[in-house]
Amino acid sequence: MKTLELRNRWTLVTGASSGLGLEMARAIARDHGGHVLGVARRRDRLEALCEELRTRHGVQADCIVADLSRPADVERVFTEATRGRQLHGALLNAGVTYWGDAVKLDWGAFQTMLDTNVTSLVRLSGLLAPHLAAHDTQGGMMLVSSVAGLIPVPYQAAYSGTKAFVLGYGQALAQELRPTGVSVTVFAPGGISTELMENSGLAQRFKTGDLGMMTAPECASHALRAFTRRKALSIPGLLNQTLALAARLLPRGFLAQRTAALYRPGP
Repeated sequence: MKTLELRNRWTLVTGASSGLGLEMARAIARDHGGHVLGVARRRDRLEALCEELRTRHGVQADCIVADLSRPADVERVFTEATRGRQLHGALLNAGVTYWGDAVKLDWGAFQTMLDTNVTSLVRLSGLLAPHLAAHDTQGGMMLVSSVAGLIPVPYQAAYSGTKAFVLGYGQALAQELRPTGVSVTVFAPGGISTELMENSGLAQRFKTGDLGMMTAPECASHALRAFTRRKALSIPGLLNQTLALAARLLPRGFLAQRTAALYRPGP
């Protein structure tokens, strides 16, 4: 497949109001001259992002305010995103996490995590794939997983499970869509210094540089490089790549035990 050309083309970015999604949206406009359609819950942040991209980089930018844990919002995102607009790419990045004892995770919070991290991603990718293929643009999708999807992560058990699903689903979907010309990239970063880390409490445990932790702009640069090169799987950072290798070679029980020691919350 040819390299993805984003210039003067629309790319959908979910979770665009902060963290990795925000920085990927900026990188699309700044480094690739691409138009950005941002999706997130917070209107004020999305509108500020759109204004920034238009003013600084001269691209088109639009936003859709939606909560991807709600099935009706997911359907609306696709409808609004493709109304009078041809998408060339989609970065399905929205996600939530939880750090703590798995049995203490509120059931409603788990359902929100499952709907955001898994259900909305499957639904959107299923809707977007025919749209991208029908217009012969040879576009692409990126599904954001995590190194936590490669190994069992105690005290992030539910999050780790959702990201393991994204990893397996994305790699399988990539093969199914190959004949259509639509590429699927699974991006599996380690920890990223973002609002998500702050809100979960993990930022108090891990700092930038620890255990492969990256800044959001640095991680976004890796993500866009993998996306435009149509890589099937991208794991940024030497330490994260080493963990991925360990996941293939070492017993999963041993990895879970060692990870538990790192992630176990303090008293």
